[in-house]
Amino acid sequence: MRLRSDCISCLMERAAYECEMVFEDEGARLAVLKEIACFLCSHLDESVTPAFMGTERERILKARSGLTDPHADVKKRSNEVAKALLPGAIEYFSMHGVEALVRIAAAANSMEYGVKGYSYDDSAFRAEFMHVLNERLNWNRDSVLSAISKHDKVLYLTDNAGEVFFDAFVVKKLAEMGKKVVVSPKSGAIINDATVSDWEEAAAYVDVPSTVDIVPAASCIGVSREDASEEFLHILNDDEYLVIAKGMGNYEAISEFEQDYRQRLIYILRAKCMPVARSIGVNKGELVAKLV
Repeated sequence: MRLRSDCISCLMERAAYECEMVFEDEGARLAVLKEIACFLCSHLDESVTPAFMGTERERILKARSGLTDPHADVKKRSNEVAKALLPGAIEYFSMHGVEALVRIAAAANSMEYGVKGYSYDDSAFRAEFMHVLNERLNWNRDSVLSAISKHDKVLYLTDNAGEVFFDAFVVKKLAEMGKKVVVSPKSGAIINDATVSDWEEAAAYVDVPSTVDIVPAASCIGVSREDASEEFLHILNDDEYLVIAKGMGNYEAISEFEQDYRQRLIYILRAKCMPVARSIGVNKGELVAKLV
């Protein structure tokens, strides 16, 4: 997905939110925002993706703050919320089977902070979780379920912390169905995305089988084929693997080269902003599961 005019204000609004979170000094906040704004202005081009711009914003924030993981506190809080809600997801799966896995994965992508025009609150999510699981899901149902059924190998690209606990449950069930699953969290901290350590915590919590392998994606928003390891690219490009890509960042990046993965790529997300919703062809705010 290419950069849209709407994306600029969103990128800067998130930058302001993050600076407020990380820096106490107003001068430091302004200096970082100036650097980010200068980068955005010098790279404004219809050929770049919001994921690329967001990645560079985060790298500036980390360099200026000296923090390895500026979002550590938010991620920890999200993980605790997810742990409390997992029993409801497990019960939901027991009643609805494989379709429930898609709905759980989609509903979990609601856990996101700092997106312009999208309001998320931990307490509200706790209260509404079962409702969210039963929300309207915009999907090509038969195609998605058929793709999951027929592929024996799955590459699962995670998104946010918190959400990753639900992903771990989904991955556990896919593995129990006899599928070879490779999970790709981030190799290093980037926004509130799940890292390898976040995944390992979630996998231990839900007892994911040891047969599930971890092959990290790079420390960037979405997937960057330029930054990814050869091992990751080898699996991504293996026609035997169904790719399940969670979240808007993965959509923003992968949709630029999705033609290489037709019939074996499923996006699962909540369309939290208008540019992504328009690009996919859904309403803003909808839960989405789409086989390309």
